[in-house]
Amino acid sequence: MKPTFGRAWRQGGVLTLLALCQQAYAAAETPCSRPVQERSEAEARARAALPQAITLCIRDVHQGRAAVLLPAADLPVDDAALAPGLSGHRWGFLDNTGQLVIRPVFDQVGDYYHDLAAASQQGKWGYIDLSGKWAIAPQFDSAADFTQPGVAVVSRDGRPQLINRSGAPVGQPFDDLVESVTLQDGDPVRIRLTYRTVFLSPDGRRHYAREQMEIVQPFGHDGLFIARNRENRYGIAAPDLTWRIAPQFSAITVPPQGHGLARAESADGMTFIRADGTLVGKTYRAAEPLTRDIWQATQADGQVDLLDSRGTVMRTLPAEAVSALSLHHHAVLERGKGPVSLYLDGHPAPVSLPPGSTLDERDTLPYLVTLAGPEGKISGVIAPDGTFANAAWLAQAASAEVINGRLWLRDARGKVLNVVDPQGKALLSPRTLNALDGHPLQPFYGRDRTQRTVQPELPLARLDPAADGEGNAGLLRADGSLLQQASWRAVSLADGAGAGVDQGAPLQFIVTTQDGMGLVDSQGQQRLPFGEENISTFVQGYAFVYRDGTLSALDHQGTRYALPDVVQIDSLGGGWFRFRDAAAQDAPWGIFDALAQRVVAAPAYRQVGQYANGQAEVQQPDGRWGVINAQNSWVIAPDYAALTRVNPALWFATLPAAAGSEATTTHTLIGADGQPRVPPTAGLTQEQFSDGRILASAPDGQSWLLSADGKPELNEQGTTIRALGDWVKLSRLPQEGYLTAQGGRQIAADGRGAGSAFVKGRALRAQGQQTQVVDAQGTVLGTLPAGQWYWPAASEMSFSVSGDGDQAMTRYADTNGRLALTVAGQGSRMTGGRAVLAVRPGDMGWIDTKGQPTGTLHYQDLGLPTDGPAFAKTNGRYGFVDAQGNFVIPPVFDAVSPFEGGAAIVSDDTTSMMIDRTGRPLARVDNVCGVRVLYGRGSERQWPLTLPVRCGDNPPAEAPAPVTPEPAKP
Repeated sequence: MKPTFGRAWRQGGVLTLLALCQQAYAAAETPCSRPVQERSEAEARARAALPQAITLCIRDVHQGRAAVLLPAADLPVDDAALAPGLSGHRWGFLDNTGQLVIRPVFDQVGDYYHDLAAASQQGKWGYIDLSGKWAIAPQFDSAADFTQPGVAVVSRDGRPQLINRSGAPVGQPFDDLVESVTLQDGDPVRIRLTYRTVFLSPDGRRHYAREQMEIVQPFGHDGLFIARNRENRYGIAAPDLTWRIAPQFSAITVPPQGHGLARAESADGMTFIRADGTLVGKTYRAAEPLTRDIWQATQADGQVDLLDSRGTVMRTLPAEAVSALSLHHHAVLERGKGPVSLYLDGHPAPVSLPPGSTLDERDTLPYLVTLAGPEGKISGVIAPDGTFANAAWLAQAASAEVINGRLWLRDARGKVLNVVDPQGKALLSPRTLNALDGHPLQPFYGRDRTQRTVQPELPLARLDPAADGEGNAGLLRADGSLLQQASWRAVSLADGAGAGVDQGAPLQFIVTTQDGMGLVDSQGQQRLPFGEENISTFVQGYAFVYRDGTLSALDHQGTRYALPDVVQIDSLGGGWFRFRDAAAQDAPWGIFDALAQRVVAAPAYRQVGQYANGQAEVQQPDGRWGVINAQNSWVIAPDYAALTRVNPALWFATLPAAAGSEATTTHTLIGADGQPRVPPTAGLTQEQFSDGRILASAPDGQSWLLSADGKPELNEQGTTIRALGDWVKLSRLPQEGYLTAQGGRQIAADGRGAGSAFVKGRALRAQGQQTQVVDAQGTVLGTLPAGQWYWPAASEMSFSVSGDGDQAMTRYADTNGRLALTVAGQGSRMTGGRAVLAVRPGDMGWIDTKGQPTGTLHYQDLGLPTDGPAFAKTNGRYGFVDAQGNFVIPPVFDAVSPFEGGAAIVSDDTTSMMIDRTGRPLARVDNVCGVRVLYGRGSERQWPLTLPVRCGDNPPAEAPAPVTPEPAKP
């Protein structure tokens, strides 16, 4: 059972004050504590040995001051009670004895650091001293904490700047692209800069993201974007990066492959945004995509609309009729008592099908096949254009297969009944079907692996001779007509996938006759006379023809080229052929230029790649790759483990692995002129834009943008480049460095990675994959082992945690970066010779600088005893333990803070309290009659001076003196 404050008193605790002072009418309008939810925040607090729950009604103590939210001093208390939420409350401060020393007059406050706290009134921020007086008048849009050197970051008119303790600007102004500046305390102080995002439009102009705008993804077809503001509200941005639809939605969702509507969600429900950036207008309770273009949207009364890609209602159904809908990729079938309606992507009106129709579940996309009757026989075909064909011959069909974008239908014996094109036309006439009788058909499959698109120049099939004949082979043309000759014994396609011929060139076919082999096109026109003994398929633009003991090369225009008499020869493209003059499997390759009729290179290469644009990649006997030109001269020296042609202007090269390594991840981009375009970079990748530009990216965020002809377009230091449709997004990496008290750069900012604040003259500095220990001048004192390292404030050592849960390991290093300690578990900062170690989740204890346990502690959460007892959590509740790990303040709280200046804050759901090191209450805040009320150590009310009228202004009863608790064993 969850302990109560009253139970703690009966057990001898010091918290009877809270138990007796609870008013019957007190209610928690807002909680006084919350658990840490975000994983990143939880991990950071664990590293700093801070509790995993936060007090809210009284904040943690800093410099003897604790912020507290109470009824505003400038409002009557009844007005504060009637104001929505806590809008009638303001912030003030308690001292570490529990006294209200700064009245609640501030809209917002920070905590005290170096004798100053940020505070705001009427929308402007300034700084107050320990007495609550303005040290720097409110004049800024935002203000952060002061740091040890006396520098703070503020913003004015949307621009960050540094100020000193008098409020005067220091350091150089930040440039227009700096979006935010954060400081981390230390001497010198750590600075981190983030930058505004820049977008390049297709015309090359730069656009800067407006304040409060972050582009998420392209949308529609008019250069629009889904974007969000800093409050994570989504809208639509126009091409000039102004808001087309203001950010007002909690989410905007585009379904996978969807190109019509986007769903926009808000507190009022769901609506839709068209691809042109206009709102549909109608609001729905729920909405889900059924297909690429069709949505199901539920109205407030439960009726369901079917919407097309423009948001037009195609059909409204009662809620109970939705179960009659079935989905079939790009179609929705509605079955009822009468005709069946089929709603198709891209079609405003449904296709009406005969009653009882169903759809074949077998994959025949982009066609749909309908079934009818108790045996589910094929009864119709819906073509991609929406045409419904239901000819009588379909009743004989037993199977349907999509080949090269057309639907082939066969009977139970496998005989072709007909072929349907994308317009629903049956291509084979009765006369053609009669002519095909007895001839085996071999369909030609298109280049599209899915076979869903049409390769228009490709015939439907080749026609083999009948089983009892030697002739009449031919082609079944794309329009369904026959090309057939009595003298043709066999026909095969000469232009395969690797033919390498010019786009648009007519396809050629190898025909075998009694007189020999020849080539014809799909219309039967002779391309090479019959008489060859053998003809190969075209590869890289050339076929081999053999006649009278001579092997020749043949280009697609029919020109012959003599070839050398060698053991093996292959086409490389561009008239080049690689050859071997020995039969050994590992015999070297030479190169022959058939166009020039000369040997380019004698056999010497282990491998030779494709020849194009006057260059080919070749592999030396030692395994290294390079690129040669038409004269067999090196364009790119043979220094690489691998070479890949990106386009005619660029090569992607892999550097050899370092000695002792098995693999390499270092790559570079080299131009066709042999000059580097991108330096050798570990983990470099490259991708092409739709317009041919090349984007090269490194794991550290550095990017390079090159034109299609290989010329550098963008290489901004520390900048990530990403494609957003036809636009380019430039995100400059955050920069980190260290500042002097005058705002100057003591250690220059760069984007090499995360570091740490200075602790006793030492800090961590990331450089590439390494983490270094540096002094205040930036001198490297040591290099830490690989891993993510941390150095929280007040920690005597840096440390690194790897693994999770039972597999976690923590390494500690000294101030010069030397590894000092490795322990199993997840560790925290080392302070006072002690650190918290979680040997497994929810099982924490202390270790010393040698890694030895300090006592046998097993707590769910645990702090360090630095300024008093340490917080500890057991059975889901927080208390405090002494240096031996024994409870001195019972575990009855939902949230606590560490002790500072002799005081700590403790909270449950409804109450926060300040206590001293013995657990005696110094102050508490309750929710009473709609306001927060501050009580002192003797239960006397400190604030407000009077309670709301509805409370009758009855003071709480006096409480007995606190009793010191007996220590409890963990």
